[in-house]
Amino acid sequence: MLTLEVRRRPGTGAEMHRVTGPSATVGASSGNEVVVRARGVYGRHLRLLERDGAYHLDLFRGIAAVQVNGREFVGGAIAPGDRITIGEATITVVEAAPSAAAAQEAPVESFPAAPLSAPANLPSTEVEYRTLRLAAYGLCRGARPTEDLAIDLTDFLDRELPPSEWAVGEFSSASGFRPLASTFRENPALPPAMVHEIRSGERLTRSESVAGVLTLVVEPASEGAGRAAILVRESPRLAARAILFLEELVQLAGVAFAAGMAAPPPPAGTAPERPPAPPAEASPAETVLRSTDDLKKIVETVEREVIDRAMRRVEGNQSRGAQILNISRGSLIAKLKEFAIPDYRYLRRERTRRG
Repeated sequence: MLTLEVRRRPGTGAEMHRVTGPSATVGASSGNEVVVRARGVYGRHLRLLERDGAYHLDLFRGIAAVQVNGREFVGGAIAPGDRITIGEATITVVEAAPSAAAAQEAPVESFPAAPLSAPANLPSTEVEYRTLRLAAYGLCRGARPTEDLAIDLTDFLDRELPPSEWAVGEFSSASGFRPLASTFRENPALPPAMVHEIRSGERLTRSESVAGVLTLVVEPASEGAGRAAILVRESPRLAARAILFLEELVQLAGVAFAAGMAAPPPPAGTAPERPPAPPAEASPAETVLRSTDDLKKIVETVEREVIDRAMRRVEGNQSRGAQILNISRGSLIAKLKEFAIPDYRYLRRERTRRG
């Protein structure tokens, strides 16, 4: 039996995983025996298996070295007490007791990623995609750190649109695409032509190769250095309706990223909070998502709801509201007028009067 203590990042609570079989894969994808959703962890990152009376660590092909006890490690035997560092995550081996059958033969060299299985059903009707929009909005409306939202969105796409590989992150003209969460089995390298097209103003670019179709979708140019982006290796090629859904999702993600950038991290030693469950009564944004496919109307409705929520929380303080939303105060004032958002300073006056 193999027992592992997993911490997604320093200071967070630990999760205990027990592996009873002869091997287990570790990565960010929900298809792994040990799921670790943290920055720097790829979809299929490594494998732990019994060999020659001990447990060994093997990396999937194309994955850079991890660290074990502070040193680079590309594969080999592991023992209780070893600390495996993958990106921001730390995995501590608590127990490693191979079974008597551990001496059976196993490949010594690094192995290729397991082939992707064909999905049973992919969304195909407008009703199914409308359901996906509602689920995606439910993820994006909860205020929390950007990286946590990226992990949730990546897992959502990996679950709903298999068997493609996904990465959710940010794109900037200076540094290109920076993944915050990924299920890619190998570190995705974008062809220079794709980066150039996005820098030139395109919102969607594709590159075909023997490995499949690589597609990058970026939200429209907005104020600030980074823009939300989704990278997918289509396997098989996604339908046109799915690509349209990704264009809508990346805009929702951009609004949510802006709202969550100022969210404080969870206190040390506590598990990260999950997004609150949506209220039973549908919000205006949910109603719009159910009733129309007009992308401009959907994005405007979501944007108004996020700004209204932020301004209510800061009791109408425009400087604090602009900081939370990651836009300039001038842009915020213009949006308050455009969306006819109430002046929530009366909440501060009422609080002062009650005090």
